[in-house]
Amino acid sequence: MQTKLGKRSVILALAAFAAGAVAIAIMVALPSDASQLTQGVATGFFMLVFLLAAPVAHVAGVVFGVMALARSNDSRGLGLLGIVLNGLSVAGGLTLLAAMASTIGAFT
Repeated sequence: MQTKLGKRSVILALAAFAAGAVAIAIMVALPSDASQLTQGVATGFFMLVFLLAAPVAHVAGVVFGVMALARSNDSRGLGLLGIVLNGLSVAGGLTLLAAMASTIGAFT
């Protein structure tokens, strides 16, 4: 019987990336004249997904990928793919975070 840790790793990578993309799209598409409540909910959702849920999912995906590599009855290819996808997503998120942090004082 083959376990599914490699498959879970890839699914976590894709789901976390999609959730992060949706959170960014909501922030970008938010009209400037939106109500304070709408802006607060959108910002809260962005922070929850981008700063908490997605990183936790990516770390879990890397762990599942490593476990898939270590188990003889799991798909090593999917485990490696999951590690790469999760790693690229984390690197992209950190790059985006650094880019946003570098512009903090530009608008004051």
